[in-house]
Formats: sequence, C-alpha cells, structure tokens
Amino acid sequence: MKKHISKQTGVLSTSDLKTASGKLIYWIFFALLVMVSIASVVPAVWTVLTSFKDTHEIYSEFSFFPKDMSINRIVTRITESWNYLQLGDSFINTIVLSIGNLIVSIVVCGFGGYVLSKLKPKGSKLIFTLVVWTMMMPGQIRMVPNYISWLHFPFAGESAYGINLLDTFWPMWLSAGADTFAVLLFKNAFDGLSSSYVEAAKIDGCTNYGVFFKIMLPLVMPVIIYQSINVLSSAWSDFFTPLLVLDRNVVVPLKIYRLQTDTSIQMNTYFMALVFASVPPFIIFAVFQKRILGGINIGGVKG
Repeated sequence: MKKHISKQTGVLSTSDLKTASGKLIYWIFFALLVMVSIASVVPAVWTVLTSFKDTHEIYSEFSFFPKDMSINRIVTRITESWNYLQLGDSFINTIVLSIGNLIVSIVVCGFGGYVLSKLKPKGSKLIFTLVVWTMMMPGQIRMVPNYISWLHFPFAGESAYGINLLDTFWPMWLSAGADTFAVLLFKNAFDGLSSSYVEAAKIDGCTNYGVFFKIMLPLVMPVIIYQSINVLSSAWSDFFTPLLVLDRNVVVPLKIYRLQTDTSIQMNTYFMALVFASVPPFIIFAVFQKRILGGINIGGVKG
C-alpha cells in the first residue's frame, strides 16, 4: 500500500481547511487579499483611463471610464501628448543612466563578491564585516557625506582639490557600484561554485581578470539577470538622487515632477506623462517577473 504524504504549503494545512474555524480564517484572509489587490490595481487603472479623457470629463463629471475609447481617440491622445510633452531627451538620459548603473553594478559588485569568495586576501573577513555593517546603516545618514564628497571628489571637504561631479551621472553610477546587497548576492553565488574552476584556469595561465570575466561570470548568469532587472527598474524610478544631483541632465522622474508646476499642461496630458513613465518598468516586470520573484531563492540558496 502506498503511503500518502500530505505536504503543508501554507499556514493552514489540508486538515485545518476541513474545519469550520479553518474555513473562516481562510475566507477572511482571502477577502483581505482581494481588498488589497483592488486598492493596488484601481489607482493604476484609473490613471491610465484618465489620460484618455477630455479635460471637461475630469473636472465637470465623475466617470471611471472615458466616453470615447475608440482606436483613433487612443492613438491621437498618445501622439499629441508625446509631441507636446517632449519626453524624448528625458528618456534618452534615463536610458544612459540605467545602462551605466547596470555596467558599474555588475562589474564592481561582481568583483567584490569574487574577491571575498575566492581570492580572500588578508583582511577579507574585516572587509566582509564592514560590508554587512553598511546594510544596517540608514541611507539618510550617508546622504550629506555623499553630497559633500561629490562636490570635491574624492575628497569630502571644502578643499580646492577634487572634481565636481554634480550635474553628471557619476554620483548615481558610483552609488550603483556600492550596492551591498549585490556584493553579497554575487559572493553567495560564487561560494556555490567549486574553486577547481579558478585553479584550473590559473594553471592554464589565465589571470584573475580572465577567470572572473570568462569563467565565473558566465556561471552565475541567473544572478546577473536578476541584478540587471533590479538595477534597471531602480534606476528608471529613482527620483531623490537625480533631484539632489542633476540640473540640466533631466531624467524622466524629474521631468514628471517639474511638469506639476507647468500651468499650461492640462490634467489629462499630465496623466498621460505618468503613463509614459510607467511603461518601461511595467514591461521589464511583465517580461521578467519569474526571475524577479525568484531573486529571493537566488540570494538565499547556494547553487
């Protein structure tokens, strides 16, 4: 006779769901999740629908759906809003910023994880402790010292020496290379790889850089993909750091923020700008949602 093993996959087991109290708890949680889902989805849907309404529909009457949702109306609203808002330069700047963040994050954080995992120089335990300790430090504490160091990089002071990095993308790119979580993510992935790969490559005359780029990075491609998605999504939606650093090089979040003070822009056009800004992160999440949600397993389980 085969033994049937019931695997518990949640707080309530199969036997709990057969009882009256278990069913009550289940439907209470189900109702709460439905309400949270509605509260999360409705504002986004309302923003999209409002962008296709006429101005008088927004102010004079309350309606969730626009009166005219024909294809011609949709195409006209999109093209007119895009031409009026002139978001092309902002999109290009944001793409450049995102790609720079991605390259710096993969190379610098990957090197950090590789050194702590495989090379292990003297003092690596202390460095690892400091890296972990920085995760406990609130970002607000680092804000003022970082800004001062960007004024006279790499000297954090009022010295005449150093380079002024304000109004450039370098502060965001350097911050992407100081991602503690990414360093730990790469270190954990490299820990799961055998050191024989490194030893065999060095016997064949490969340098540490060659081992890192040609052997180790391809073996942790799932981590690279997950980190790439995370960095691109964060860079596209980052508002505070560009607001603090940038002036002329306007990115999409700053452009949308500054449109609030432009009285010539109608409300439906402003909502269309919000839709334009939301499209790239939505596409990234829709295409790579499995890898985004699987990032917890990548970071918590050694390969």
